[in-house]
Formats: sequence, C-alpha cells, structure tokens
Amino acid sequence: MAGVGIAALALPACSPAKADSITTIRLQQGKPEVVDYFNGLIKDFEAKNPDIRVVQDFNGGNWVPGLIRDNPADVVTNAYSVTTADFTKKGIFADLSDLPAAANADPKALELINSFGRYKGSELSALPFSLAAAGVIYNKDLFAKHSVNVPTTWSEFLAACKTFTAAGLTPVYGTFKDSWTLGQPFGYVAGGTEDLADFFSRMPMTAQDLKNSQDVSFSTDFKSVADKFLEILGFTQKDAGSRGYTDGNAAFAKGEAAMYMQGPWALSELTTINPALNVGTFALPASEDPAQTQAQVTLDMTFSIARSTPRMDAAKRFVSYLMDPSVVNAYNKKFSAFSPLKGAEKTTNPQIAGLAPLIAEGKYYLNVTNYFPPAITYNNYFQTLALNRNADAFLTTLDDAWHRVAARNA
Repeated sequence: MAGVGIAALALPACSPAKADSITTIRLQQGKPEVVDYFNGLIKDFEAKNPDIRVVQDFNGGNWVPGLIRDNPADVVTNAYSVTTADFTKKGIFADLSDLPAAANADPKALELINSFGRYKGSELSALPFSLAAAGVIYNKDLFAKHSVNVPTTWSEFLAACKTFTAAGLTPVYGTFKDSWTLGQPFGYVAGGTEDLADFFSRMPMTAQDLKNSQDVSFSTDFKSVADKFLEILGFTQKDAGSRGYTDGNAAFAKGEAAMYMQGPWALSELTTINPALNVGTFALPASEDPAQTQAQVTLDMTFSIARSTPRMDAAKRFVSYLMDPSVVNAYNKKFSAFSPLKGAEKTTNPQIAGLAPLIAEGKYYLNVTNYFPPAITYNNYFQTLALNRNADAFLTTLDDAWHRVAARNA
C-alpha cells in the first residue's frame, strides 16, 4: 500500500505549472513509521510549490549506492551520528548556514552536530528536525505507594532502588537477552558522568593519531561509568539475562518493576498493553549535584542536501518548508519527541514532560552509542559486561576495538 501512496504523490500537484517546468527532487529517509506522515507533508508542500514534485524514497539503504552511482537523493534525513559525520567531513553535504532555519535552530543541537567535525571547519551540513529524548521510565503509582520521590542525585537514585528492593519489588526491569537494550542504561551513566563530545573528540581516529601520544582511553576515563552501570544492573531481577525487550514491556506494564530504562519508543507499547498505566520519565542523575543532570537525546532526524544536486534551489525550498516551526513542532508532538528550535512550544505529553525543562535549557547530551563507528559491536560488549560483571575486561575490549578501527583509517 505504501508504494501506491508514493506513486500517487509522483503526480504533479494541481496547478497552472506545465509538466516540463516541474522540478522533481528525491527525499531519502529511512524511518518506515513516518512514511505516511511525510507523504502528507509532501502533498502540502507540492500544493504550495506547484513547480516542484517530491518523491519519497524510504529505503535508507539506497543512499550509499546512489552516492556511488553519482546519483544521490537531493535531500536526505539522518539520525546524526559518527557515520553521518563521515559524509559531512568529506564534503558530501551542502552548506546550509545561509538558510533562515539555521538561525532558528537551538544552538545546543547545532553544537552536537558540529562536534563531530565540519567541512572546511565552518560549514553547517545538517539542520536538526527532531530530538528523541530518553530517560528512566517510571511507574508513578508505585513511586507514590512507596513514598519515593523522583531522584535528583545519584545517591537518591540508589536509595530509591533499595526502598523498592526492601518492599519486594524489582527496582529496574532488565532485558539483557536483547543486547541493544543495554545501550540505554549505559548511555545514561556515560552521558551523566563524562563530557562525551569532548571525550570522543580526543580519541584516536586514524593510524596517525595512534602514533601520537594520547592521554585518553576508555580504561582511564570510563571506569566510573562502568561501575555505575553495574550498580544499576545489580537492581534488576534475577532472570534479566533471559528476558528481552518484549518481556520487559509486558512485565513493566503489569507493574512488576518500578523503573524501566527504555527510550520513548516503548511508551506507546506500554500503554497499549495497559491503557491505565501511569508513567513518567526522568533524566538519570549520575552525580550529587542536581544542576549537573542532563537528558539523553538522539538527533533522531536531521536534514541535509547533497552538494552535487543540480536542483539546489528546489531542495533548499523543500528543506526550508520542512524546517518551518509549524511543521517541526507538529511532527515532534505527533511522535513524542522534542523540537530542536529556539523558543519551541512546551510538550503536553505527560509521559515525557519530566525531560522538558532540561531540553528547554539545552541541558542534554547525545547518546554515547552515536559516537561509535559501526565496526565496533558495542551492544555485544555491553551484554558481556552485564553477564560477567568484569569492568576492567570490558574497558580494555573497548579500547582494543577502537584502536583496531583507527589503525585502518589513513
């Protein structure tokens, strides 16, 4: 059915424009859950811009082949990470700093994008469209029943876990069977303990970097991160190693645990299982100073334009439309995310409202997993640590894996 929708959108919008005066551009985006939503945006854009037709390609795997064939999509969406940044540093994307939308973006979001590196040291290669913020999902009713307040310090978090344990309730539901789920608790303590952008900017990226003296490593800088991660896992249920994401959703929805370390993608599934579930989200405090607490985010969707496109004007008009505050804010409200624009309206979603003040103040960090090259199978390493509890071996493994990747880069 999706193919039918795209075919329908391939037709020019009703307008006085002649077929031979219509410019066709291609949008590449890889989130299947938003295909229909973007079809609607495209239809609205085409009605307002009858001289431009937009074709949505929602197979994210087409981007690199198109680039190799020198026929990349004109506009591309990315969850910004070290992988996307590699294209940026090679000059694949056009400079968007001249678009009005660039001045309207939250400086903190732009800082995260630019922290990966900029083409020629100054270009802006992506505009932030959506921030997916994640934190500790908690059962408000269980917190109230056991007189536990949302923790604002690390010691308060540990005290809350001990209170639930004493009451015979699992403090944090663990799902170690699905290794990817461990990226959330590890990410929370990593981002709450380390300046991730600074740390990864100092890590060796090339063979030449490895030859130079580097006073930075996971073994030296991430010891407290690994220790806190293991403290959290110590408050999970005994069978966490045999439970996966689906199990966790079912158990937490039934009230079998007070907290669940998953992102916003789990919220709709939890309330589908139990519509009466009363949940909220808070940012995990990893220090004794509440002012230091930040929310974890993913630059879930950013927009870039291929530098090589011969349809630059049409592409910029489309991106400018997408970055209009009314479009940005409506999308993020729909998908339980946050708008990365200055002065964005506050969220009305009570499930994620606990993170809203931090997002508004620019107090957020990018999920640590976004900094790892794809060749490093970090989720497997998180899972091994969760099962054998050997922090030193884990950190050494991360360093070795990172150095192997750097050694292959010229």
